[in-house]
Amino acid sequence: MADLTSALELQLSEIELLTSMFPGQGELVLDDPASLADVRQYVDGQTDAPPAARLEFTVNLKEPQQVSIQCSFPHEYPEALPDISVWTSSMTRQSQSQLNLELSQYLQSLPRGELCVNSALEWVQDNASRFLESASPSKGTSPANVASRTFARYWIYSHHIQSKFKRRDLNEWAGKLGVTGFYLPGKPGIICVEGGRERCEEYWKWVRELNWKKISLRHHEETEVAEGQTVDSLRKFQGFGEKVFGAHNFHGRNFHMDLGEFYQFLKEHQCETIYAILFGVEGKSTDS
Repeated sequence: MADLTSALELQLSEIELLTSMFPGQGELVLDDPASLADVRQYVDGQTDAPPAARLEFTVNLKEPQQVSIQCSFPHEYPEALPDISVWTSSMTRQSQSQLNLELSQYLQSLPRGELCVNSALEWVQDNASRFLESASPSKGTSPANVASRTFARYWIYSHHIQSKFKRRDLNEWAGKLGVTGFYLPGKPGIICVEGGRERCEEYWKWVRELNWKKISLRHHEETEVAEGQTVDSLRKFQGFGEKVFGAHNFHGRNFHMDLGEFYQFLKEHQCETIYAILFGVEGKSTDS
């Protein structure tokens, strides 16, 4: 576990540097201070158990623009890229998505194995104003306001879903667009969204702009809304939220769900045929 120890030591050193750079109250906020203590104990040899949770924190910048940069370190960082995204109420959703896309491209261009959060912060400070200047509301119609005549259901497959920031975004975006469904955290990660086709397409656009190890649209269903029908009448899920099924090492590294329970959940919502499309094997209930 020497490689893990070395990676975590570097992560601690970067957080210590950032803390010295942003000492003011509310400038750097740890998502879970206990996670920092767990990492320190492991690095210092006080425990043989690798830390379960990631180090996650937010840097709140006030100059030149008020923005929040949310950072999440996979345990392999800096060999693996960190999850970094920008949030601000001063931008339109479209401008913020473009900013995060360009930030992700910038991070991809940096050498692996080097700490990069400070470089990312400098990039945001240098570039945020460009997106604020172009953030005037669009005169077009928002997908959330379109009365669609086509119902859609999107099934998205990710290598994993672990970051608390991403999980928060998945929930918030579903609420903004009025789509229903769920997401399955862990490894692999599954996202299902249903509703008007335009809203599902917009949701998928927002999701894929985040920094993922691997993500794809595995399957999508479309049904024309017949006379007398509504989009709501074709939904199979109520609301949108996280689903957890007998997770092993939940809140830990690479936690896995009980896929037998997940298959039973799909059966209860008349979606069991999607299991083979997602995983390449026929599903089985846990009690079978």
